[in-house]
Amino acid sequence: MNTGLARLAVVVTVLSTAACTVLPRPEPPRVMSLASAPSQATFDQVLPVNIRVVTPLASDPVDSSNILLKPTPYEFLVYKKARWRDSAPVVIRDHIAQHLRNSHGFRNIVVDTSTATTGLTLLTELSAFHVDQSSNEYKATLQLHAELTGNRSNESLCINSWAIEEPSAGADLNSSVEAFSRAGNLLAHELTEWVWNCVQRAQ
Repeated sequence: MNTGLARLAVVVTVLSTAACTVLPRPEPPRVMSLASAPSQATFDQVLPVNIRVVTPLASDPVDSSNILLKPTPYEFLVYKKARWRDSAPVVIRDHIAQHLRNSHGFRNIVVDTSTATTGLTLLTELSAFHVDQSSNEYKATLQLHAELTGNRSNESLCINSWAIEEPSAGADLNSSVEAFSRAGNLLAHELTEWVWNCVQRAQ
């Protein structure tokens, strides 16, 4: 009986091993982020304000970590085996916050996960973050609405909107992310200057 059990154990072990080698292993997704521009907006004067950058409001499918392609006005497709490092609104929030910090134009910049006290809040809505396809032409599209408000008065100091399009060399992932990065850097550059000028006028 012991011999029979031993043979059974060997058979089970062989089958288990064979099953492990036959089953395909899922390929891990590529995790992408926006590349920062080598040069960013900088200021000689540091404004004595603390600003909280709130994660942009967005709806599906923008409010996800999917990298999106829009081949028609009615449909979204998802790049397979690739995703943003976080949801698109968080990626944009962090990109904007980093540009504001790198400008050396403000006393402190925090995001909405911080408990620090701030005098101003930057509220945004992200309505587009995808690659548009028109025939054989592709472009990264980024649309953002922004409002800078005072925390004590809840008054809107400045309001602005951006609709940025950056050509992509193709529909492949690398070309698309490069175009997304150029669009994100242009947005962050213009938004940083807009925030600084708004705060300076309000003082």
